[in-house]
Amino acid sequence: MTEMTRTPGETLFEQYLRAQNLPFEFEKEHPGRSRHPDYTIEWNGQTVVFDVKDFVPPEKAALGFGFFDPYTRIREKIEQGRDKFKQYKEYCCGLVLYNGGQPFVSLHEPDIMLGAMYGDSGFTFPVDTKTGVGDKSQLKSAFLGRGKMIRPNWSQPQNTTISALITAVRIQPHYLQLLDLVGEDPRRDLADCEAEIRSRIPDYNPALEAPRVIVWHNAVARIPFPEQLFRGPYDTHFGVVKVKDREVEQDVTYEGCALPRRLRLFKPPTQVGA
Repeated sequence: MTEMTRTPGETLFEQYLRAQNLPFEFEKEHPGRSRHPDYTIEWNGQTVVFDVKDFVPPEKAALGFGFFDPYTRIREKIEQGRDKFKQYKEYCCGLVLYNGGQPFVSLHEPDIMLGAMYGDSGFTFPVDTKTGVGDKSQLKSAFLGRGKMIRPNWSQPQNTTISALITAVRIQPHYLQLLDLVGEDPRRDLADCEAEIRSRIPDYNPALEAPRVIVWHNAVARIPFPEQLFRGPYDTHFGVVKVKDREVEQDVTYEGCALPRRLRLFKPPTQVGA
């Protein structure tokens, strides 16, 4: 396959790998396997394979009002990745997702990404079965079902081969940092904000684009995704904080030092299971 036949997601992922000085092989043949992963890299003596899935723009713009499920399209890609990696269960497998303009897909929201993995994001609280009255004081977030990695009241994980979902995106980091500064005091003169940003960033270029990834670790993966891999200045890891007694907590475990404030994901830990 030539460079011209890469998908937009593959092109962006290659740009990211090169930016991180990570040598890679495209569609490398692995002995005894009929299917080839899109990318293979070697990391600290470990082989890591990746498959890239693109979300393409709809052919026609949707009109009017309606309901859409934020998880369906992501779960379809997870299922495709699961099928692609069936022959690679002894490898660390990363499913790379790229949104090329699909308005009904959000690849940066923790509730949606983790919800696609573990179950629809929602809330639970105890209800008195005699009176039918719920105790809202005990309201807590939960994943309620249809997850691709685990199921409610799970006894066994459903998808242990995919080590992580990986959101690939292109950003304008200098411009976003300017917007952060303007947002602190909207009344401030734009020229003053630009002067301050230029003092912070000597090579300031508002048109600069950079690839970044968000790594969504799979808490039930057979082979965990390496915590030190993909730690660029604009990257984020939503890692596993705790796994105990079928209870999982995930939170931001890494954010790059140059990441604009508006892209930071620090939130209270998300709990899965009961």
